[in-house]
Amino acid sequence: MLIRKLNWGAALLPGFWSYTHGAPVLGTFFWIMLLPLPPISIGIMLYLLTNGNRIALQHRRYRDEAEFHQVERAWGVAGWITFPFSLILFLTYIVALLAATTKTVAQ
Repeated sequence: MLIRKLNWGAALLPGFWSYTHGAPVLGTFFWIMLLPLPPISIGIMLYLLTNGNRIALQHRRYRDEAEFHQVERAWGVAGWITFPFSLILFLTYIVALLAATTKTVAQ
């Protein structure tokens, strides 16, 4: 039953969550693709949203189910706290990119 729940901590903090949960390749790929190809990073976030619990259970040891819930809940809360700031930074990047592109095209 743990595996079927969504893992918001993994989805909202993929670059950090994946390193601490034994999936550094996903974390590295997320960071590398974040600026040049955001859709790939969003795909990694969606993958971790749906498969984060399975990855956490496979690569990390927990004393019991209660510890698992406690750890993943803390990651989820941290993810939702940082999400607005990340969204603002991401949107600022997109607006700057579009402004630079339209300025170059207009000249």
